[in-house]
Amino acid sequence: MAEQTEVSLHFSDYWRVVKNRWPIILTIFVLVVTTAYFYSKSLDKIYAASAVIEVDRENKQLDVFRQSMEQFEPVFFQTEFERIQSKMVLNRVITSMGLRQKFSQRLGLPADQPLTDDQTYVMLRKQYLTVQPYRNTKLIEIMAYSTDPDEAAMIANAVAQEYESYRVENIKQRTTAGLVTLKEELDKQKSEVDRAKGRVEKLRKELEIDIAGGFGPNANTTLQDMELQRKEAMLSDMKADVLARRVRLEKVKDLTIEQIENVLQPLGLEDPTITNTKQNYLQADAFLESLKKQGIGSDHPRMQQAVAQLSKLRSQLNSLIQGVKQSLDIDLSVAQSKLESLEAEVALLKERARGVRGDKLAPYEDAQRELETQQSIYALVAGRYKQESVDAQISIQPVTLINRAEATQRPVKPNLVLNIALSAVVGLVLGVSLAFFIEYLDTSVKSLDDVERYLNTTVVGVVPEGVNTLNLEGPDSPNAEAYRILRAKIDLKARPDGAHTLTIVSGGPGEGKTTTLFNLAYVCAYSGINTLVIDTDFRRHSINAILGISNDQGLADFLLGYSPLHECIRATDIPNLHVITAGKLPPQCMGALSPAKMSEIVQTLKPHYDVILFDAPPILGISDAAVIVHEVDTTLLAIQHRRYPRNISWRAKKVVEEVGGRFGGVILNKVQLRSDDSYYYYTSYYGYYGYYKSGSKGDTQKKARENKRQLEKRNKQIQQQAPAPGGQESERRRSDEF
Repeated sequence: MAEQTEVSLHFSDYWRVVKNRWPIILTIFVLVVTTAYFYSKSLDKIYAASAVIEVDRENKQLDVFRQSMEQFEPVFFQTEFERIQSKMVLNRVITSMGLRQKFSQRLGLPADQPLTDDQTYVMLRKQYLTVQPYRNTKLIEIMAYSTDPDEAAMIANAVAQEYESYRVENIKQRTTAGLVTLKEELDKQKSEVDRAKGRVEKLRKELEIDIAGGFGPNANTTLQDMELQRKEAMLSDMKADVLARRVRLEKVKDLTIEQIENVLQPLGLEDPTITNTKQNYLQADAFLESLKKQGIGSDHPRMQQAVAQLSKLRSQLNSLIQGVKQSLDIDLSVAQSKLESLEAEVALLKERARGVRGDKLAPYEDAQRELETQQSIYALVAGRYKQESVDAQISIQPVTLINRAEATQRPVKPNLVLNIALSAVVGLVLGVSLAFFIEYLDTSVKSLDDVERYLNTTVVGVVPEGVNTLNLEGPDSPNAEAYRILRAKIDLKARPDGAHTLTIVSGGPGEGKTTTLFNLAYVCAYSGINTLVIDTDFRRHSINAILGISNDQGLADFLLGYSPLHECIRATDIPNLHVITAGKLPPQCMGALSPAKMSEIVQTLKPHYDVILFDAPPILGISDAAVIVHEVDTTLLAIQHRRYPRNISWRAKKVVEEVGGRFGGVILNKVQLRSDDSYYYYTSYYGYYGYYKSGSKGDTQKKARENKRQLEKRNKQIQQQAPAPGGQESERRRSDEF
């Protein structure tokens, strides 16, 4: 329960700051939103166009002596995704569209100093193009941006077309290179067949063998002959395998590491280790690119770590690919060794067959078997070559354009609605932050707790903002209740030894002490208390102006000895209220209010009044206030709400205590009641009297304005009256005598 109360109080404090500082918050909010609006309007409109393509493997792969398998793998898709944004593709776009010259003109570069190819590529990649894949599909979106909607569509379509052309050309180049190698092997095998045929024909003629008469390799076949035929069939298969390995080795031995990396899958040479390493390398490369887009420099620890990780994976991948290249050479050597061993074994079987049979047909049969082996190899190679030749002529489509980019007339940047929304949030945050910052710097008295915390005293009265003197508003004004409460709290009434003397001081000018003192005297007089107000502020006297009377004769005349004190007392239109105006005290006589004179005034007037109120000047820097405070029964400190720093009020209270004054409490003046709920219990009478109801507050203020105009008119008439003859000479004489 205690925690809930504390949180509620904290929230109310925050809300109070917002209510008090709402003009600052509103100003910052309007400035930020307006700036964002005009800034967005000043930006060039950027248009976007997107083309969607489907990326797949080539339908016909040249995989010698192996059956290809159609499948899609993430590593292949990620490779093609990065290849779309590579220089191999984008440089073709730059050349075909003449983007180097266009970009140079937009940057205002001289014709003889255009952008370089690398600069144009970076500009196209960073500012004009984004490529993003659709998750769990083979689709890739190519998004182009430009101030010209037609150009944006042309760039997106050009990237898709050039990438498709690049893929087709790359596949055809690999296919053509494989066919050339296969044709060379076919020609070699044809030569071997022709040589074998020639040898068979030569032996047939030399041995005068008549094939039609039943002589041949299949006549009188023994178990040894069957074994020899089986071995010769194995030798034929072995030669085909060695040929396939030699073709693969010939295709990759002159390629670079990067080129070998691209043909591993078509040749069936990629293993899981290479696949995983390549996937990690692509992810590290993408992470490095994202760091660059975020603007992270090369010296940043994250960037250095990403570069080191990418270099490490690249080294591992290069080592694995180099190992594949070496393994091809080793496999060919092993297969060649097996072939030689099998050839030796076949030769041995043939020698044994000759020794067993010992007839003249043995050489011929050997030659015939050799011819059959070479013919079977030739038929296999020729069939493969014919198949691949036909497949190479079939149209391939590794890239399919799903959606062609089209120009749109609706810009994507600047997004006015989004910018305004974001600026509204930023403006609100900045406004609230500035409000709290100013509130933090503001050391004035803001609440009742500030008075109790920093001045170690209590608040005896709270006067709302906009209160006039009660002689203008009338005794029935709701504002009078604040002064009735103040009178009751300080128990302002006659004492057995005479009148209750009181003064209200302030730390600085303009804090409302004179208005507060006069209104307090007004409610005392209307309640039947015989009240006297003495204006002791010779520098800024205002009691006479409040009542609309002249200031010709006042306290100054008594201090200078020209009038007795009772002649300075004036009656007013307000029953039970008398005043002594300040009078005219020459500047050089400002120290006339001495402690002895002040004590004489108090002792003289106390028996004749119930309450005597002294309107004193500010207590800091003016000695008159200290003299008054020392002699009166009660001293109150008037503090204007949210005006002066609280250390001024603290010093004023300390001066009262140092001169021996009896401090009675603090009056908070000009409080904004609607901005702080903590004043509710001090001002609830406003709701009770219906002050904020329709017409109540307006009627009171209207009446006060009318009375004030009449009072100002009367003061003006008084000031326009000619001074008495010799008045200036008399004032000069008073100064000299004093």
